[in-house]
Parts: sequence; structure tokens; C-alpha cells
Amino acid sequence: MLNLRVSSKKQAKIKLALQGCTGSGKTYSALLLAYGLTNDWTKIAVIDSENGSADLYAHLGSYNVLPLQDNFTPEIYIEAIKVCEDAKNGSDNY
Repeated sequence: MLNLRVSSKKQAKIKLALQGCTGSGKTYSALLLAYGLTNDWTKIAVIDSENGSADLYAHLGSYNVLPLQDNFTPEIYIEAIKVCEDAKNGSDNY
């Protein structure tokens, strides 16, 4: 039997992947999604592994960019994430 109920907010973590070919709008979409979740550009950090592509959208707001150069190992990404987390913990604005 079908049962209609009133919606209720539940605690859930986002599991999201953006996939597309070059120029399809992955970075732009990710920025808009992040802003939609935070409503604050200063709380957003982009780990940029695409030669400065994150800066193409600087007109949207003052988000943070951590550029990666040449070394794209998992260890480097882990270090980059820690840098972003540490920035968040060390600042009231992030």
C-alpha cells in the first residue's frame, strides 16, 4: 500500500561527482553549488589542478584558490585538503 507523508529534514552528507569534457562547466557548476550550500564565497576553496581555471570565475565572488602544479598524487591532494581545513580553522571568515 502507498503511504503519503509530510517531508522531514534528515541529517545527510552530500555525495556528489561532477563529470564532463573540457569546457563543459564543471568548475563553474561546482562553484555555484558550493555557494548555494554556504551562501558565502569566502567559505569556498578550490583546489585547482587545471592551470588556473578556477580564476576564470573570480567575478562571481572572493573564493579561495589553491593551485597545484605538476604533481597530482593522492598525497598532494591530501596535503591540499589539509591546507584548506587549516585555513578554515584559523580564520573566522573561512
